[in-house]
Amino acid sequence: MGVILSHKINDMKTILAPTDFSRTARNAINYAAEIARRTRSRLILLHAYHQPVIIAEAPIVMPMPADLEKDCMKRLKKIRYDLLTKHGRQLDVELICVNGLAVDIIEEYSKKNKTNLIVVGTHGAGYLEEKLLGSVTSALIKSSITPVLSVAAKVKFKSIKNIVLASDYERLESETALDPLKELASFFKSHIYILNITSEKNGLPTVSQAVQGLRLEHILEGHSHSFHSVTNKNVVNGINEFVNTHRMDMTVMLPRHRSFIQSIFKKSNSKAMAFHTETPLLTIHAEFTNKFK
Repeated sequence: MGVILSHKINDMKTILAPTDFSRTARNAINYAAEIARRTRSRLILLHAYHQPVIIAEAPIVMPMPADLEKDCMKRLKKIRYDLLTKHGRQLDVELICVNGLAVDIIEEYSKKNKTNLIVVGTHGAGYLEEKLLGSVTSALIKSSITPVLSVAAKVKFKSIKNIVLASDYERLESETALDPLKELASFFKSHIYILNITSEKNGLPTVSQAVQGLRLEHILEGHSHSFHSVTNKNVVNGINEFVNTHRMDMTVMLPRHRSFIQSIFKKSNSKAMAFHTETPLLTIHAEFTNKFK
């Protein structure tokens, strides 16, 4: 098990929790607050607002941007009050209201302010609902260079003891790509399960895959971890099977591996991103440099 460097853990880090004021977003905020309290991180609540576009023959009185911002801040203050009531005044919560499109605002703010983690809600529902209501989450997972933690509506925080890292054993762009995972695992004293999904039983790894397996072993040295394999023609189903069997607390993926991520986000596998709805999904891009530690 890796040694926690207390001077790094106690440094103020930043968790960004975007909200559309839905129940799903509120649940994700509660999850983010639990991590922020335990890691002594600053929690940013962000809402992106914009004037609705309405096509109508009769004149319609549209709310002014100033009024939208005022209403936004009022609702955010209520959420902050509830969080401080639950967790105490030691929880550092900041409020941001910005006029613009949600995905653009979230990514721009996160990059500019070097946030360490984005926590968003996702709907554990059918494909159509996920497409309509979860488009912001899906877009962030695919494009955000800041790690994104997706939390389904009914997931409640519990200590992160078991983490599954879904890996296709393709080459890592950088050995630091797994730093956010390693740091969370160190803080929560988690065991990391490296999981590979194969389509055929007893399929032998390629030379390249074997090399990458050894590289993962080196990268995770000092952290409690083990290697596992599940046979399933559907990658997502294979991951869910493992999550169910081993009672995982978090699933981790690296979207930069296009061949792997494309097999998951193509239409046939997109039902609510098809992941086990009781397990938060952490996605980390190789470009990430603001390590959560």
